[in-house]
Amino acid sequence: MLNDQQLLRGRPVAVDALASLRNWFPVSLQGREVVWRHVQGRFTASFFTDTLQQQNPAQRYICRTGFDWLKRLEPGLMPSAFIFHTSRCGSTLLTQLLSTLSCCIVMSEPPVIDAFLNSHQTEPETSGGSANLRQLILALGQQRTPEETHFFIKLDSWHTQFLPIFRAAFPNTPCWFLYREPEAVLASHRRQRGPQMVPGMIASLAAETLEAGDLDGYCTKVLAGFFEAALANVEHLQLINYRQLPDALWQDLLPRQGLDCTLEQLERMRQRAGFHAKSQGIRFSADATPVSSHPILQQRVAPLYAQLEQRRCDAVT
Repeated sequence: MLNDQQLLRGRPVAVDALASLRNWFPVSLQGREVVWRHVQGRFTASFFTDTLQQQNPAQRYICRTGFDWLKRLEPGLMPSAFIFHTSRCGSTLLTQLLSTLSCCIVMSEPPVIDAFLNSHQTEPETSGGSANLRQLILALGQQRTPEETHFFIKLDSWHTQFLPIFRAAFPNTPCWFLYREPEAVLASHRRQRGPQMVPGMIASLAAETLEAGDLDGYCTKVLAGFFEAALANVEHLQLINYRQLPDALWQDLLPRQGLDCTLEQLERMRQRAGFHAKSQGIRFSADATPVSSHPILQQRVAPLYAQLEQRRCDAVT
């Protein structure tokens, strides 16, 4: 992932020198300024920031505008679905499968949403609330070809607690929530910890007091927060268990969006599902069965997972 300094690395362009902000995308917020990066092609990498990182350095341009410029853009596509998740549960795979469809704009964890939510949490009175969030998301959904008809955004795992502001901005947009057995999520973070599972990396994830060095304890308490946020908003979520992937995408999720895939599109998605979601050249192999758990996970997270599973099963019967 790119840090803020890397996001803003590029040749500066004065906005007054531009005919429009077509092919410019918001990447960060600095006070009352929006920082934009120019991207000519589609976002097909595993994460939004990967697409930026893969750009030729000579093609990296940035510009800065006030928030009022968001309203000057041509209308973008309305988001087709927001993808919330618990981390390590197939959400990146889902976005990679969607990105094989040329009719889909897919944004995977765009950092400008992190910047907005951090600002909204610390200074809600100056963040602009749901109206500014709406404009930022519409700027990400620029329709660059007539073929593009659908727009999906995968959010970060800690964004589920902010679901109400997303619904205020887009009350009619479906919200998907991907989740997985807590033991498997913990085992994945033991192998390679994501920033949300490292104390102090995500300001909004201030966990309760833990013994020094108890990274697994921190991870389980953060994970409990993700499950609790999902249950608090469960009436607004379509629940998707990791075990349902990848078939649930073309058997259920895409038909609900009015997308009936051709045999060629299905084959392309099946082929992509055979490789690692974050490393496209590595063949996928199922994770080994977790060999150990954590007391907090068993006491606090496992019951939450069971509640979500019950709600999901009730919804299909």
